[in-house]
Amino acid sequence: MTMTVGVIGLGPMGGNIARLLLERQFKVSGFDLNPDCMAALDDTGLDAAASVTEVAANADVIITSLPSAGALDAVIDGISEHDRAGQIVIECSTLTVDQKIAAHGRLAEAGKNMLDSPISATPAMLAKMMASIHISGDEAAYQECIAVFEGFTASNFYVGPVGNGSRMKILANYLVHVNTTAAAECMALGQKAGLDPDMIYEVLCKSAGTSKMFEIRGAMMAKSDYREGGGTMFAIYEKDSSIITEFAAQMKSPIDLYVSSRQKMNSAMALGLGHLDTSAVCKAIEVAAGIDRKLVE
Repeated sequence: MTMTVGVIGLGPMGGNIARLLLERQFKVSGFDLNPDCMAALDDTGLDAAASVTEVAANADVIITSLPSAGALDAVIDGISEHDRAGQIVIECSTLTVDQKIAAHGRLAEAGKNMLDSPISATPAMLAKMMASIHISGDEAAYQECIAVFEGFTASNFYVGPVGNGSRMKILANYLVHVNTTAAAECMALGQKAGLDPDMIYEVLCKSAGTSKMFEIRGAMMAKSDYREGGGTMFAIYEKDSSIITEFAAQMKSPIDLYVSSRQKMNSAMALGLGHLDTSAVCKAIEVAAGIDRKLVE
């Protein structure tokens, strides 16, 4: 591809985005405050920029994948220093709807066109081209960037005005968290009934009640091995769960299942499992059920 894509934020999500685009022959200019994230992409052909502003100077389209609204504000300051009117910013972070709308306004003042485009996937799913992305904002800008979206996701959906992408991500994360907890409860219940965890996983994956989270995270539960995806997943979960519950309160919409799921996740963190993948909620439920199964560490 002749298009140059800038990627700002090269952590678990942004690093995979950059790698996938490079594999598909895009030119990619990237930057992250953490030098280790930059170094992890040394062998990919990434054009390692020295700053956010340098990425903005190099790129036709910019992708941002950031941990907080504060980080996005700082990045917008850097992007705004480069005067390139009409530049498209694909904002992939998971933030509140209000934060995305505010960012869109700030970038519009700087002559940039922001697409609110959160990704639905774990980092491992993204790396395997299994991600979905929900895009909202200017439809013409979306059409211009379809090749970019297809370069790192399995499916992309245009969902309307700015903010709708984040609203859809909230719904997607609700199901991710509830389905992960439901998978864990099934795994514990099956064991209490004398069923082998591997058999539970194999059979339920083909059942009418399966889910993508059961298929992916149920495999970890069957092995009691939650190391893949560990490190930051519970920290991300805590941010995302707060966004979901606050959004539901604003909408005055009941989320009883989600509240129950959140308590199970809190139990996992209270047991000291926060350094593992969120599928380790299964271990917390096993402990509550009196199941003594060794963690793979």
